[in-house]
Amino acid sequence: MAVKETSIEIDKRKMSKFWLIFFASLASMVAPFSIDTYIPSFPAIESYYGVSRELLSTSMGAYLAAFAITTLVWGPLADRFGRKYIALVSLLGFLLASMGCALAPSFDGFMIFRVFQGVLAGGVIISARAMVRDYFPPQEAQKTMALVMMVFAIAPAIAPIVGGYLQAQFDWESIFWFLSGYALLTIAILLFFIVETQHPEHVQSIAPKPLMRSYWQTIKHPLFIKVVLAQALLFAGMFVYIAGSASLMFDHLKLGPQDFWMQFVPMVGGMILGSMVVHRMTGRYAPNHIVLFSYLVTGLAASMGLVSSVLLEPQVLSIIPFISLYAFAMAMSLPVLSILALDCLPHKRGMAASLQSLMQMGMAAVIAIVVVPLVHESLVEMALAMFVLWLIAVLLWVTVSNKLED
Repeated sequence: MAVKETSIEIDKRKMSKFWLIFFASLASMVAPFSIDTYIPSFPAIESYYGVSRELLSTSMGAYLAAFAITTLVWGPLADRFGRKYIALVSLLGFLLASMGCALAPSFDGFMIFRVFQGVLAGGVIISARAMVRDYFPPQEAQKTMALVMMVFAIAPAIAPIVGGYLQAQFDWESIFWFLSGYALLTIAILLFFIVETQHPEHVQSIAPKPLMRSYWQTIKHPLFIKVVLAQALLFAGMFVYIAGSASLMFDHLKLGPQDFWMQFVPMVGGMILGSMVVHRMTGRYAPNHIVLFSYLVTGLAASMGLVSSVLLEPQVLSIIPFISLYAFAMAMSLPVLSILALDCLPHKRGMAASLQSLMQMGMAAVIAIVVVPLVHESLVEMALAMFVLWLIAVLLWVTVSNKLED
């Protein structure tokens, strides 16, 4: 897909690549920390508020749904008011919402603040993604996105380990104080080391009619939506096991809150390795070929996982290796698909990033709210859900791959 070079001519002396990559990585980790850190505390939170596993699981879905929907607002705001300002507003709001979760006296209050976390987390993630593409030309942006994904991939491994430790030492409220501190650290990096990256000529209007017209034009783009959906569905296949990890670890594998590393460390290790591999492959292989390889290996992993769940007894070695292989191959395609999608709309990257997040997190919300409650009691059904989501994703990719120029 031929795209004109549109990276801004920013004075590179004002901001080093290191700080931009570091900030983008921290920003990208806001979502996985918000999702995964409190999973080991599910039994404690259920007991504290007197709620069921299914009801508590909706707090994850509510967070993801709020995140997904409000990305439609954050992207245009970042295109209108600038990346840095919107990132700051987002982080300050997320900090206050995290404090609210820790202090909530009832489950209804807890749910409200979880929704606010989802509403406010999206701004910094979208702004950071747009900053990377603003600052770097296409091929370097793809490499940088792979590095960000490599660092971001650490979060799902660290999060349940940190959550399990905090739960054992201080109880579940400390997890949300940890998230508040994380937001404060990211705000400090933003204020002292990051400059605005948006080109003045790319400022967009947020008047309702032009905005709706612009969204409609974006949705009608012949390639953008299909590329984003192919990316979101591939991620959703793995998210079945992230959103369902409490049931996987507690109910099927009979493990405890401090054993979540057995799932998340190998899974995230696979993502880190995949990000490293795609970083090395960029420039040597065409984007289409990288994505094709990713889909072939994820399909192999999903198929083997389904067969294993049918034939073998539930144990770590019969489940986790296939999830980790899927994560490895998925991580290879995510940065490539992200850049391909953003470059469909080179002058509206904030809006493009919004719709990317809407599709990915919206799909994750559907998994957490609808799919996981239906399949979490059966390992076969969880594996089947992963396989079906992969199959739909690969069919979508096939319809667009020959239209994207290598």
